[in-house]
Order: sequence, then C-alpha cells, then structure tokens
Amino acid sequence: MWLARVLGGLAIVFFGAFVIGEGLPDLKEGVPSQVQSTLLILGFSALGYLFAWFREKEGGLVMIIAGAIQALSMCYLVKPEEWPVILVFSLPILVPGALFWWVGHHAKK
Repeated sequence: MWLARVLGGLAIVFFGAFVIGEGLPDLKEGVPSQVQSTLLILGFSALGYLFAWFREKEGGLVMIIAGAIQALSMCYLVKPEEWPVILVFSLPILVPGALFWWVGHHAKK
C-alpha cells in the first residue's frame, strides 16, 4: 500500500509542478485549452489519490479512469509516432491507481 501512496504522491507532485511551470506563465494571455484539460485531469487524479488513502479500491478506480482520460487526451494532442509521450503522461497515474485498486480489492477478502 505504501508503494502506491508514494508513487501516487510523486505523480501528483510531478504533474502539479509541470502544470505550474508550463501553465502559469500563459495565464496572462488566457488559459489555453490544453492547460485547462490537464488541470482538470490533474484535479481528478489528485481527488482520486486523496480518496485512495481512505478507500483504496474506489480511489484507485478513480485514478485509473483519470489515467485513461489522460492517455486519450495525449493521443489527441500528439502524433501517433510520439507514443512514449502518452506513456509518460498516463503511466504515473495508472500504475498507482492500479496498485491502490489491487490492494483494496485483496484487502476486503
């Protein structure tokens, strides 16, 4: 369970720093749609992460859904041959989510 908590926390901090570093300078001209969607997905992931501390299975499921949405969003934004970018942006959310779900699923039995 602690592996999921550490990996999930690192992913949220990484994406938060990324959005702040890339998105906040653009706020003077207005919020671009790419930053808006990334902020929404990051918020959804962070809520799932916080929820997973108390309800592992359900919070993990929320993180898995957020990771899948992030992957689909990146599929729309990058070219098909840039698939490693999709993995870099989605796996840090999917892996802890799957770990939380797995821990919650097996703890109830």
